[in-house]
Amino acid sequence: MKIIIAGDGEVGFYLAELLEKEYQDITLIDTQSDKLTSAEKKLGIATVLGDSTSYKVLNQAGVQNADLLIAVTSVESTNITTCLIGKKLGAKSTIARINNMEYLVDKDTLDLRDLGIDELVSPESLAAREVKYLLKSPALTEVFNLYKKDLYVMGLRIEHDSPIINKSIAQSSHLLSNSSFMIVAILRNDKTLIPKGDLQILKGDLVYFVATDSGKDKVLEYAEKKTTHVKNILVIGGSRTGKYIALRLSNIYNIKLIEKNIEKCNHLAKHTPNVHIVYGDGADVGLLEEENISDYDAVIAVTGSAETNIFSCLLAKDHGVKKTIAMIENTGLFNYSQKMGVDTLINKKMAAANFVFRHILKGKVLAQLYGIDAEIQEFIVKKDSKIINKSIKELDFPENAIISGVIRQGRGYITLGSFELKANDTVFVFSLPESKKQVISFFS
Repeated sequence: MKIIIAGDGEVGFYLAELLEKEYQDITLIDTQSDKLTSAEKKLGIATVLGDSTSYKVLNQAGVQNADLLIAVTSVESTNITTCLIGKKLGAKSTIARINNMEYLVDKDTLDLRDLGIDELVSPESLAAREVKYLLKSPALTEVFNLYKKDLYVMGLRIEHDSPIINKSIAQSSHLLSNSSFMIVAILRNDKTLIPKGDLQILKGDLVYFVATDSGKDKVLEYAEKKTTHVKNILVIGGSRTGKYIALRLSNIYNIKLIEKNIEKCNHLAKHTPNVHIVYGDGADVGLLEEENISDYDAVIAVTGSAETNIFSCLLAKDHGVKKTIAMIENTGLFNYSQKMGVDTLINKKMAAANFVFRHILKGKVLAQLYGIDAEIQEFIVKKDSKIINKSIKELDFPENAIISGVIRQGRGYITLGSFELKANDTVFVFSLPESKKQVISFFS
C-alpha cells in the first residue's frame, strides 16, 4: 500500500510513525526541509520538499500510484486543495484535516466525496467527542467506542477500596455478570500485561476492559467504583479544542471557560453563547480560587501548554474536583501525569491516527490506546478456518494476545473461555507488539 502524507506537523509525523510500522511505502510532504530531514533520520521514509497543492510536488511523491493521500497540514484550505488535486491525479482515497465544523455538521448539503475527498478528520472535534464520552462515566480514565454501540474499550484505575485487589482474575470471576465484559489488558509500572486467569489485580493497576453496551455499568460495579454525576464544568484554554468542547457540552452541562488572550475571549463570547467566558490565566492559582474551582465537578485543561494543563488539573484535584482531563501532546508524559494524579489524558494526534486506522485501514491495527503497548487488531474469520466451532479455551492462541470481542450479524459478544467462533465473525484482538505476526498468522 502506497501512502502519501502532506504535512509534517505533530499529526502528520505521528501518523507517519504509526503507519511506518505497517506499511513500507510512505512519503511525507512538507515545506520545511528541517522537519523532513528529521523524519528521514527517525523513520527512514521518503520525503518531498514543497507545497502539497502543487501538482508537480504531488507527482514527485508518486500520487498517481497512491492508495491513500492524507492531508493534515495546519491550513484547512491547503488540505482540501491537496486532496482535490491528488484525487484528479490518481490517488485512490483521500483524507483532509479540517477546522471548520460546518463541513462535518452539514455533510448532506456539501458532499465532498463528489469533489474528491473521501473522509474529513478534525483532531479537535475528535478530542471533544472523547471528552463527551468520558464525562458520561467520569470514573473511567479512557473510553473507546470499538464498534458502534455494541462494544467498548474502557480503562479504569484500581484504587485502595476495590474488592478485587490482590485477587486473581479467576478468583473474581464470580463477579463477571452475564458475559457482558472482560479484562483485556493491565498497565502496571509502565508495563503492559495481557491477562491470564492467575494474574492478580493490584492497587494502582490501570485495567482495560471490553464491554457490551449493557456491560458498561457492570464494569464499574465489578471494581466498586461509585457513579459520579457531572453538572458544572470548568474548561481552561480557548483554543479550537477548548471551543469545540465548550460548544459540544454547553447544551448538557453548565460551562465556564478561562482564556488568557483577550481577543480569543471576545471571539468566544460571540460564538459560544451558552458558555461563561472569563479572561485570565488558567495557571493562576488566585484566579482559579476566585472562580471557586472547588465547586466544579470536572476541570478540562486544553491550553497549548502541557505543563499548564497538568498543573491546573493537579490543583483542581487538590481542591476536591472529582474529574480532571488534561490535553498532552507528548505521549511520553502519559504515565507520569496519571501517576501524579491527573485522571484522564487526551491527545489530538492519537485521536486523528485512530480515526485513520479505523475508517480507512481496516483489517490491520485498529487503534492505539494511551500509555500501553497493546494494539487492537481486527480480523474476519474465514469460512475454511480451522478455528471455527472451537471454544476460545481450546484454541492454541498466541502468547501475549487475547481475543477480546466479536461482532456477529451486527451484534457484539464478549469472548470468554466457552465462546465459539463462527465463519464471518469480526474478531477483535488485544496483543503486544511481539505477538503481532503470530496473531496475523493465526487468522490467515
